[in-house]
Amino acid sequence: MTESRAHHVRPIPEGYHTVTPWIISRDSAQLVDFLTAAFGAEEIARVVGEDGSIGHAEVRIGDSVVMMFDAKPHWHDTPAFLRLYVADGDAVFQRALRAGATQVTEMTHLFWGDRVGRVRDPFGNLWWIQT
Repeated sequence: MTESRAHHVRPIPEGYHTVTPWIISRDSAQLVDFLTAAFGAEEIARVVGEDGSIGHAEVRIGDSVVMMFDAKPHWHDTPAFLRLYVADGDAVFQRALRAGATQVTEMTHLFWGDRVGRVRDPFGNLWWIQT
């Protein structure tokens, strides 16, 4: 790449942030469905392999992209731990439970003023829902 072209290449693609979470799932298609129902995610990409497994998928939640792909059968589970900042944590917490999450902690006020509750999605990932 020439030096002049290098000055025009964006180091971070449009719509992404410096850090992008990547979830390895046993069923990324159902994970996308859960994220849509629980957190209002918008699917932006999906690559399906010949065997029907998802090799790559992306959703946008708020201003962030979450990537995922299906684990190979012999891989160990690797749950993700994610903090989700929202305007109304109580409403999102209840929505996540209705979508199939299980409660880990109740919504509570923390000493510095934030309100937070934790849920585990049906795939083992832990979400801190926080306002």
